[in-house]
Amino acid sequence: MNAGSLTLVEVRPRVRGRFWRVFAPSEEFLAPWWDEELRVDDVDHWFSARRDGVEVARCKFILEPGPLDRKPLGPMPHGQLDILALEVAVSARRQGIGLATVQAIRAMYPLPRMTALNDDATSRRFWDGIGWVRHELDPFFAGVERVTYSEV
Repeated sequence: MNAGSLTLVEVRPRVRGRFWRVFAPSEEFLAPWWDEELRVDDVDHWFSARRDGVEVARCKFILEPGPLDRKPLGPMPHGQLDILALEVAVSARRQGIGLATVQAIRAMYPLPRMTALNDDATSRRFWDGIGWVRHELDPFFAGVERVTYSEV
């Protein structure tokens, strides 16, 4: 899928016993989950966003078929696409790559409602910046960084 000069490539995990390494180690991606060996489920989707053949973003999401009704997110007649991890390469940040990646995913999956988990102040600025709605799902965690966002 192309979004301008951005191409999304689905990544298939490499088998290592019961666990899988999904992406090759890279100094361009700082989040620790890319280097971990993980158990990968059939619902997991892993994508590498590339510009001119160079990896500029990584994303992991799951698809849940609908209809769903999630409080406080509301009805999701076509299901949910939940972005669990999204990171732009250090050298490609602040160039619109994150938004282009989200738009490319939306183009591939036009129907399910998109949601995303937020990990820290940096990702919160990103999701706020693209106009997504912040949802604090559990009052116990009010004010903490780990919240859910959904597209408008």
